[in-house]
Amino acid sequence: MPTSHAQRSFPWHWLPGAAVALAGCAASYALYHQQQSSMQAIARVRFEQEARLFAETLQRRMESHADLLQGMRGLLTVNPQLRRADFERVARELDLRHYHPGVKNINFTRYVPGPRRAAFEEQARSDPHLDGDLPRDFAIHPQAVLPDYFVVDYLWPQGGNSSVQGLEIHSQPANLEAMRRARDTGGLVASAPFELHQETEHRTGVIIRMPVFAEPAAGQAGPARFLGAVGVSLRIYDIVHAVRTAGNMQGLALRMADVGPFSSEEPAPPQSLFESETRVGTSAMEYEQSVRVGGRRWSLQFQPVVPFLSPQESRLPWLLGSGGLLVTALLTALVSMLVLRRSQALDHAKETDTALRESEARLRAVFNQAAVGIAQTDSRTGRLVRMNQKLCDLLGYSAQELQQMRFQDFSEPSDLAADLEQLQRMLAGELSEYRMEKRYRRKDGSEVWVDLMVSPLRLEGQPEHHLAVVQDISKRKHMEQVLRQSEEHLRNILNHMPVGVNQVQDGKIVFRNDRHVQICGYDIREAPDVDTWWRLVMPDAHQREHAREAWHAACTAALKNPDGAIRTVECVITAKSGVRRAVELSGMILGDSHIVTMVDQSQRKAAEEEVRYLAYNDPLTGLPNRRLLLDRLEQALAMSARHQLCGAVMMLDLDNFKTINETQGPDMGDRLLREVARRLRDCVPEDETLARHGGDEFVVVLKDLGADPQEAANRAEEMGQTILAAIRAPFDIDGQQHHTALSVGIAIFRGVRESADELLKRSDLAMYEAKAAGRDTLRFFDPQMQAAVSERAALEADLRAGLDAGQLELFYQPKVDQGRITGAEALVRWRHPDRGFISPAEFIPLAEESGLILRVGEWVMRSACAQLAQWSAHPVLGELTVAVNVSPRQFHEGSFVPQVLEALAASGADARRLRLELTEGMLLQDVEDTIAKMVQLRGYGVGFSLDDFGTGYSSLAYLKRLPLHELKIDKSFVRDVLTDPNDAVIARTIVALGTSLGLRVVAEGVETEAQRAFLERNGCHAWQGYLLSPPLQAAAFEALVLKRAGV
Repeated sequence: MPTSHAQRSFPWHWLPGAAVALAGCAASYALYHQQQSSMQAIARVRFEQEARLFAETLQRRMESHADLLQGMRGLLTVNPQLRRADFERVARELDLRHYHPGVKNINFTRYVPGPRRAAFEEQARSDPHLDGDLPRDFAIHPQAVLPDYFVVDYLWPQGGNSSVQGLEIHSQPANLEAMRRARDTGGLVASAPFELHQETEHRTGVIIRMPVFAEPAAGQAGPARFLGAVGVSLRIYDIVHAVRTAGNMQGLALRMADVGPFSSEEPAPPQSLFESETRVGTSAMEYEQSVRVGGRRWSLQFQPVVPFLSPQESRLPWLLGSGGLLVTALLTALVSMLVLRRSQALDHAKETDTALRESEARLRAVFNQAAVGIAQTDSRTGRLVRMNQKLCDLLGYSAQELQQMRFQDFSEPSDLAADLEQLQRMLAGELSEYRMEKRYRRKDGSEVWVDLMVSPLRLEGQPEHHLAVVQDISKRKHMEQVLRQSEEHLRNILNHMPVGVNQVQDGKIVFRNDRHVQICGYDIREAPDVDTWWRLVMPDAHQREHAREAWHAACTAALKNPDGAIRTVECVITAKSGVRRAVELSGMILGDSHIVTMVDQSQRKAAEEEVRYLAYNDPLTGLPNRRLLLDRLEQALAMSARHQLCGAVMMLDLDNFKTINETQGPDMGDRLLREVARRLRDCVPEDETLARHGGDEFVVVLKDLGADPQEAANRAEEMGQTILAAIRAPFDIDGQQHHTALSVGIAIFRGVRESADELLKRSDLAMYEAKAAGRDTLRFFDPQMQAAVSERAALEADLRAGLDAGQLELFYQPKVDQGRITGAEALVRWRHPDRGFISPAEFIPLAEESGLILRVGEWVMRSACAQLAQWSAHPVLGELTVAVNVSPRQFHEGSFVPQVLEALAASGADARRLRLELTEGMLLQDVEDTIAKMVQLRGYGVGFSLDDFGTGYSSLAYLKRLPLHELKIDKSFVRDVLTDPNDAVIARTIVALGTSLGLRVVAEGVETEAQRAFLERNGCHAWQGYLLSPPLQAAAFEALVLKRAGV
């Protein structure tokens, strides 16, 4: 071993450099050799990829020809008698030149038995081409006598393939062999290569065939009959050219040969299909692949004709080898220098090592004993490099666990984005350091709030780190959260209070709740202080001064109260929206500030005003109601007694209002009432009383009409005539004119001899007298009216008693159809024990008004059903129908349908013999309910007749929906049908309408033969009236029916 002196004198530091030089040269050579091999492998891969791509493309293109043949075979299979023109039309649509390049033609080679050769040629010559020309020269060629033929019959395209038309393929053994193999296998078959007749160069081609069989006829057994085969003739040169044109076989030389059937284990001698013009004798790279075409194997041999490496890739091994040698030289010099300097550095390192160890020990002690968590962290990855025990205790992890973690792993996800953003800004130099409060997740899953301070820690030669100082502030955060929740809870309570609340301190509004803003409309930006708020809500200076003085006085008084309560002050403010609100201000003194509450009284006051208004006024018309009317009338009576002056009460009732309300709906009725009220206001002086008494009745109270009763009556009549004239004018509602009128009853008074209720009754009696007098008129009350009322009340009592005593009976008026009695209308009659028969015109209206019509209607229904049941056993009477009139009030009772069904069930009557006669007006009250009831009864067989048709409001929209059986022409039209052209037109129209709707039409009130003849001429053959008979009792009616029937 050399001595120490020898070590210093001999240049030992060059020995490592020599070793590096030797190793570098060896590595450079190895790199050159490896790169050379890699480039050759890449070139082979590219070459083989290009070859395989060509083979796959060729395979797909040949398969596409199979799809083409499959379609043509399906066409011939479905239609074995397919004509030549149809074949050529389909083939033309395939556009072979565009979609199948390389296909010379598509053809159908037909199998022709030897005996049928002449017939086949004759038939072929008569089968025209697509252009209409006949193949007159068609003949099988070459001429030969064979037991059977395979002849190219159909062919497309004709151009360039004319020599193939009629070709008998025995002349092409390969073609013939493919034909027979297709027939025997039933599948796709490709021929061996042969020369195409129609080509002058590159004549090598193949034909791919698919056999066509005709299935036996339906019901016949036996194998399918062979018709021939569809085929495509392919020129191999065109196929290869098409594949090359598609971008394949770039830089390749190809030798392609047919090596026999694919199923053969040993390949046959190759038959050339194609060979590239450019070939190389021998090549280091060759690639061979077989493809299957129609059951035959094609062998494809490829050689590269161009290099598959770029010039740069070819030079790359030499460049890498040269570069390796250059690097080796540089490394040799560098290693030698480093070794020399290392010996110098070792001496210096020994001197500083002791000092560094001592400094590090001191820093480690400070790091581990700090009262806050400290971590050194890799700024790029976030991984913790070093941490003190305080941070471990804070997070609950050991130091070893934390060294495997990133600070993102234990950061709260919602806080992480802000932390990372600040860190990136610090790393970019925008911040020298940053501080933030965030949350960490401890090992046990609990949350800890920390105050994080981060500063960069840049150590030369080391990755970029940062120093994180972490202080636990969980207790402070918990206290802040408790305070915040308490404040939020209090604010939430204040914001949900139904009163406005604000806090005022030193003239500033420091808080206001949502309700306060809702009431006055001004938020803290618009009204930050008290002076601004008062100025905004009370624009009027005088009003504002008065209100502020009252509020100041209340606040001053509150200072003297032990509880500091500020008494309530009422004022009216103007909200931001312009709405004036009545509010109550109150509050509480709290030290140097005070709380103010504001209660909105607007709704309460408006509600009180509305209640007060509705208590005395009619909501529809705005006129005084009955309550206010009685009060005004009592005042008028008292004033009349004091001054001995006359007054008048006028009862006004709208004529025919019920009809308008029922036919055009309650909404139209309400609008009409409002218009009537408006006109009445224009007629009645403002100092007199106009009130709505209820429904369609109004009352006018006139006072101070003078001391003379006659003068008062004259003035009252003058006012009544004015009102009648005003209401008589038409009302224009939505562009439609409506006519109505009033019946007016007047009662004169002086003093308090009569009560208010008595005066209203008298005026009501006078009003009914006006209605009886023809309406649109007025009448004054006199004592005889009272007698009439008494008589009416007595008649009502007698009717009630008569119902109980069985004084009602049914009469029957015959209905005639083409001279034969087909039924009757049941009409109720009342035989009074003292007064005899009472006219229905007298007691039916009374029954309607008193409600007795329900009992009367039920009795009529039961009696009519009983009579039907009695007649049902008779051969003639059992064929009759009975019609029963139904009142509107009875029909709209909820129990009407069960009542009818009960009457039918109890009597055993046939529901098909019962007819219910309804008026037009009643049908239009709640149309849907009306239709539902009619449909329900119709389901049991009950028929419906529309009575008095043409006298009411008829809607064709409703009429066609109603399950009616017949229409009845009202007798008012029949009476003057011979003298009034209008009535004649109406009668004819009703007949035509009923006929068009499939309804039977019956005329009422026929009294003369001329009327009957007119109706019959116009198509109405059914009628009833005194021409035949008045209403008869049951026995007389039965006798009439049997007499007319000849029984």
